[in-house]
Amino acid sequence: MFRLAIACIVVAGVVLGVGGVTETSAQDLQRAPIAATAPNSDWPDDTTPQPMVASDSPWPDDTTPPVTVASGADGRWHAKAVTVRLAATDEESGVATTSYSLDGAPWVQGTEVVVPAPRDHSNDGEHTLVYLSADNAGNQEADQQVTVKIDTTPPGFTWTGVTPSVIHSLTSVSFRFVIREASGPVRIGWRATDQYGEFAAARGDIEREPGAREVKVSPRYRNGHAFLPGLYNVRLRLTDEAGNATVTKPRVFRDYAPAQAQVWRRVSGAGKRVALTFDDGGASAWRSMLDTLRRYKAHATFFPLGSFASASPDLMRRTLAEGHGVGSHGWTHAFMPSQSSSAVQNELLRSAAPWWNAANASLAPYGRPPYGAYNSSTIAAFGAVGFTRVIKWDVDPQDWRQPGASVIASRVLSHVHPGSIVVMHLRPQTAAALPAILRGLRARGYKAVSLPELFRAAGYR
Repeated sequence: MFRLAIACIVVAGVVLGVGGVTETSAQDLQRAPIAATAPNSDWPDDTTPQPMVASDSPWPDDTTPPVTVASGADGRWHAKAVTVRLAATDEESGVATTSYSLDGAPWVQGTEVVVPAPRDHSNDGEHTLVYLSADNAGNQEADQQVTVKIDTTPPGFTWTGVTPSVIHSLTSVSFRFVIREASGPVRIGWRATDQYGEFAAARGDIEREPGAREVKVSPRYRNGHAFLPGLYNVRLRLTDEAGNATVTKPRVFRDYAPAQAQVWRRVSGAGKRVALTFDDGGASAWRSMLDTLRRYKAHATFFPLGSFASASPDLMRRTLAEGHGVGSHGWTHAFMPSQSSSAVQNELLRSAAPWWNAANASLAPYGRPPYGAYNSSTIAAFGAVGFTRVIKWDVDPQDWRQPGASVIASRVLSHVHPGSIVVMHLRPQTAAALPAILRGLRARGYKAVSLPELFRAAGYR
């Protein structure tokens, strides 16, 4: 009867807020015993909670604490918030309460814990969650704990080198770099594209530990064939365990590996596309043509002599930036059939040097011998240094004779066919004729494209 009276008084105190009875917040628990307690009636002035004696418990035979299982903490690194759920079971007396402490913070009651992952990376690291439950018989389990790993920071990366940066045979290229990543190894994939943005090859199944590392890129397409000679951009994508990714800036290598050269006068299978090409030199005409092509949203291919190109680095950079093709016409406009193989190769490589120095670009694989003159030795020399597409033409308005802009335009438009290659020159009359040529092509359903675009449209790499 006495215990019943005390219980009634305690309940009334909680409900009515009578003196000596206060509410306790979760933050006030501070690891206080969770077991059920009863007042010590022998010492009425002592208000310290005391564990109930077995005879006072409705479950005197329950001496087994609950079992709490945490789900959501899997030991992996996460880039998003992790929710840990605490599920306790007790078959005899039932679960009374579940409490937890995250990273040493005050204990609170609850069964769901959210570990945040702010994008400012302020919560990155390993977080320790300690938890336990008590049952209605006063049994309390020992501390349990799990670790939650938060990582919102992409891998750090620094390029350190490319070897060799120029290849003259079919060999792998080593790309070297430093990885910084606290969570462990990263997955790496590489992707290679040519100078004009065309996909060449990719690989994505590489794993590397943090530190100074490298990957090797083989200049072969998926079918095993060697890359078409030219310049290739290689980008890496690094992904850590949490899914944070870093995409690198490109590094390049130039491919001048020998291959068999072929002469092209037109490209069949390209549909109603025409490649306008411009030879020799003249900065003012070159600039005017770029302005016109940009205005008409058209592309072309430029074969300036090396001596002219080297004097106009701004035009070299602009030509590539605006999506046009480029190729070698030699340095001196020499008659190549009378030159030695080494002299022909020197003409091609010397004319390519200014493009690399000014615009980090390559002229391979497109080459055009001056006057369109060649023999078998000339073609072999082109292929020996990677100029495997020897470009002739099937439309020649003979603009170099300066017959007038209207005549040049008329000759082009009256002779073009699907896949045609038109040879013209960097001269004022040709620059003046270009708007009429582009309008006429458009009216006839043709599109003016670069040589790389013409080959791609016909199914060539």
